[in-house]
Amino acid sequence: MPGEETLGTEVAHTLSRLEGGHLFRAILASAAPFDHDYNLTVIYLAIVQANSAVDGQGGAGGVEGGDGQATTVQRRPVSVHALAGTLHMPYETTRRAVGRLIAAGFVRRVSRNGVIFNPDKLSEPALALGAEIAGPETLRFAEQQRRVGAGVATG
Repeated sequence: MPGEETLGTEVAHTLSRLEGGHLFRAILASAAPFDHDYNLTVIYLAIVQANSAVDGQGGAGGVEGGDGQATTVQRRPVSVHALAGTLHMPYETTRRAVGRLIAAGFVRRVSRNGVIFNPDKLSEPALALGAEIAGPETLRFAEQQRRVGAGVATG
């Protein structure tokens, strides 16, 4: 597209491999609280992303709570149907997984068609460990991008 910066093929391939490794390690770190059920992990992560509306300025939509997290009122519920469509997964598979997440307390149903993640679970050791791993992993990924000449521009 006009005005878009293009990467050389070699850099693009390198970035693709780096991103694949980053995603793989992030999913592995995130899966522990879900007994390494990767479908459940991906569905939970999709719920968190769908609930966490981000405004164009890089912050959570609306006013944040004292802990920096958007409050429950400001989270946007997501339907099982929307999750299934986004993830290209069968509706029934997604519905059962969401039911398991609700039963385990990771997710709450807030309306007939909508669910949100439970912020109280974020401080549990297994999820906190995933975040502890993900933070440095993300910084490592950014540094790898910078080294191949495609780092995130700042300033």
